[in-house]
Order: sequence, then structure tokens, then C-alpha cells
Amino acid sequence: MTTLSQYFQIHRRYYRSVNLERDLGKASTVEGYVLTERSTATLERILPAFSKPHTHRAWTLTGVYGTGKSAFIHFLASLCTPQNTEVHRVAVTIAERFLEPTSPILEAISALPAEGLMVAFATGQQEPLTWTLARALSQGAETFFPKNQRADKLLRQLTDWKVEAETGDCQVTPKAILRAIKELVVIANRPLLIIVDELGKNLEYAAQNQGITDLYLLQQLAELSLSGENQVYFIGLLHQSFGGYGDRLSVTEQNEWNKIQGRFEDIPFTESPNQMTRLIAQVIDRENAKPILEEVQKTSNQWHQTLSSLISDLETTPELLTHIYPLHPLTAFALPLLCTRYAQNDRSLFTFLTSDEPHSFKHFLETTVIDLSLPTLKLYHLYDYFVETVTGLASRLNLQRWVEIQSLIEDARDQSPQTLQVLKTVGILNLVTTTGNLKATSALVTWALCDQADGEQSNYWQAEIERLMQKGLITHRRQLDELRIWQGSDFNVELAIAEQVEKNRSHLANLLQEVAPLKPLVAQRHYNQTGNLRYFEQRYGDGTEKWENLTCSDLSFEKFISA
Repeated sequence: MTTLSQYFQIHRRYYRSVNLERDLGKASTVEGYVLTERSTATLERILPAFSKPHTHRAWTLTGVYGTGKSAFIHFLASLCTPQNTEVHRVAVTIAERFLEPTSPILEAISALPAEGLMVAFATGQQEPLTWTLARALSQGAETFFPKNQRADKLLRQLTDWKVEAETGDCQVTPKAILRAIKELVVIANRPLLIIVDELGKNLEYAAQNQGITDLYLLQQLAELSLSGENQVYFIGLLHQSFGGYGDRLSVTEQNEWNKIQGRFEDIPFTESPNQMTRLIAQVIDRENAKPILEEVQKTSNQWHQTLSSLISDLETTPELLTHIYPLHPLTAFALPLLCTRYAQNDRSLFTFLTSDEPHSFKHFLETTVIDLSLPTLKLYHLYDYFVETVTGLASRLNLQRWVEIQSLIEDARDQSPQTLQVLKTVGILNLVTTTGNLKATSALVTWALCDQADGEQSNYWQAEIERLMQKGLITHRRQLDELRIWQGSDFNVELAIAEQVEKNRSHLANLLQEVAPLKPLVAQRHYNQTGNLRYFEQRYGDGTEKWENLTCSDLSFEKFISA
């Protein structure tokens, strides 16, 4: 038997996610990087600053888990290595492959110092920022300086700080960190690029421990300007804005956080679904597919013709459809949307493509036999993967819809395999969208169940859909021209809840006072000893109000107690 895995594989570099501390400086881990629209725009904002004076030198990249921030930073750091290194040559080759010869990015790359920048990197933890920076500077120095120079007093000090930070007993001060940064630039005679991945963990620690000192250190880094050409640059990777990490602080403290955030140029880092579909094409290795490539191209042309009449503003080409095979075209379009809404963007996308989990793409390649027609991984396969393997769905906003659809399909488990395939296909499209180009119209569901864009298969599935509508297993909402597997309504409950939560941004203490007010507390021992009844008001407190401004809500209370 000939399986799809004999023709298609997964490129090796996509089997594991980027770990900057492990992969920094390794050429093999940069190979295959794809310059997307977002990463190109980000390079245009950062790279020119490395060779131009009086420009912005501090940035934050903000995006949810799995948006490719670490992979981008790895590529950027590779461009900043000395020109005679293999990792630099690989990174430049990638840039030249994706960019026009006149691109300002290529000009900025050529303007970088031939000896490169000194790159100091660390992953943030629930710890003071000084500890994280100590680890970053120590790592950068160990990588940059030859072994015979590491006995220098400053380098020994950095190593000591690193060891102390790792053991949880580091007394380094912000002033000492800033002094070390300046000395490093002088000793190295190079610009210094400091990168902190997971910077949000440091901000969480600062918020929990009233660590305004850490925030001032960030401000000092952003404003640091040295004499001469060699400057200090800082990039922090975040999953949300500064304010999101300090939303439980007092108003005064939040204002301070916002001021400090203003010192950084924040760059949103998210990829569009269309770009993620192109990333899928980069993952699939078609080197051995030449015997069937002509048939794949022919089928892709047919699919492009068919889908162009169904989906308005279809942003794809026959070539792209060829490159994403053996994924069904509609599966490739829906997968990024599902990952964005219900999982972790391209982290779960790559997990689906590369893992050995049941119902994954790799599993499909290894178990699917090629017969007379070319098989495709369809939407109902995607349903099985997400329901059985993707964790964390319970924390997602649309959990209610997931549970409802899963429950209805589970109730129909005694139906025929074809019936379940239709229900799963409709269910997945219902989860993706109810108004966009991929809403579950009868025609779109029909083609989503076909391996090829021909009339024979579509007629069979159209009849199956009509049968399920007559049985009441599928509802056709005529005003929307949409198939659904639940009655429902047009009112989006989850969105309404989210809007109300966003509107009511009261502090935790105020919310607790509303839903579970504390009862007055009687001074029992005082009453037993003197016979005088005195009682105190109990109130929740979260540090958002100044103690000197707090008063009892009723004059009958002696004092108040803050819980």
C-alpha cells in the first residue's frame, strides 16, 4: 500500500518551537524561516535604528502566545551576528529570498557593523528585572568574548550575579546593572542589543510585589543614551500591554506604568489567517511528490475555479492550493481561524501539522492510502483533532458553543459515518464564523466533503445534506443562508458577556463589596469586660485607595477593618 507519507513529509526545522536560549547563534535553526508581512514590517521599524543616531532604541513586541515572536527575534538576532558567521549568512540569504533588491531592510542589513552587535538574551521569570538582566548580560558576555578575556573583573561579576539569580539570592541593584551595561559597551566596543523574552513575567512580579523600581529600570533602559556610536537597544516580548499586567494596581500606580510604557515603541505582532495559510505551505516537504505532482496541480486548478465562485475576495492562487495539499483547501483556510480562536495560533497550528497525536496531519500522512483519487484531510478530521487533543478549551470565550456542538455530535454517534462527517463539517464551520466567507452554506459544506471538485461527489453529499435537513439533524437558516447543527439565535451570548466584563472594570475590592459584603465585627472581649457595645465596619481593600482617605461609611461605626 502506498501512503501519502511516501510523497509528503514535514520539514525538520518545524518539529520543535524556537527556544532562544538554546537556538541563538545556530544556523540550522534559522533555515526555513519565513518572512511574513508582519515580520517584514517589524524589521523596517527596528533594523534602521541600529545604524542611525537619534532614533528610537526601545521596543516591545506584543502578541498572544504562538504568534511567532520568538522565531522573529531569533531571525533578527541572527542578522546582528558578525558577517563572517554561518548564521548571519543564512539569515541574509533568507532576507534576500523574500525581499525586493531595493528593499530598505536589505539596505539596513548592509549598514550593520561588520563585526555585528553584542546580543544579550534572557527569558523573563517571576523575579526582579535586575535578576533577568543579570542573566542576559552574563549570557551575552560569555558568547561574545573569547575565553581568555572572561577573567576580566566585570565578566566575573556578571557570572556571580547570574549564579546568585539562579539560586534566588541576588542583591544586584538597578544602578549596578546600568553601570555594567555601560562598561560592557565600552569593553566590547560594539552596540549592545538586550532581548527579554516573556518580559510579562517580570511585570507580573513587579505588580504583585509593588516593584515600581523595576519599572523605573525599564524607563532608564529606554532613555539610556551613550556617547559615541555604540548604543544600547532593548526589545521586550509581551503577551499583552503593560496595563494588562498592572490592572489591579492603584490608579496612581497605573498612571506610572502608562508613563513608562510610553517610553517604548510598541509593535503589535499578529499574523493574518491568509499569512498563516502560506506558512502551512512552507511546512510541507514535497520533494518526493514529483510522481503525483501533475495530478495535484490539475486538481488545485479545479479547486481554485470552484471556490472562486463560492468565496468572495478569495485570496489564494492555484499554486498555493498545490503547496498546501494534502490539506483540503477549506481545511487550510479554516485551520488558522480555529487556532487563533480556540488554541494558541501558530503554536497549535504547527503542533497539528507536526505531532504524532491522533488525527494530526502527520498521522494522516502515515495512515492514508492513495488509491484512484487524491485523498485530502477534510474539516471533519480537523474536528476530531481539536476535540480530542487541544487543551485549554475550557478557558476560551466560545466554550459554550464548543460544548453544544460537541454534545449534539456525540448524541448522533449511532448514525452512519457519512452523517457524522456532515455534522462535524457543519459544526467546524459554525465555530469558525457565522457571517464571513467560510460560513456553512449548503454549497460550501458540500464541497468541503469532496476530495475533488467534480459533480459526482458533490451530488452525493448534497443529497446527504438534504436528508439530514429533513430529519431535523441540520437546520437551514434561510435568512442567513447558513446550515447549523443547533437551533440557537442570532444573539451572541459570549460576546455580550465579554462586552459587559470590559465595561465593568471595577477594582476587585468594589466587586466583592457588591456581591459579598462583609458584616460588621463586634469587639467581643471589650463588650464582656466593659459592657459597652462597639463594632467595626469590615471592608475589602486592594491597595487602590490611600489609607489616609478611607473613612467609615456610617458614623455609627467606631472604625473600619480592611480585609
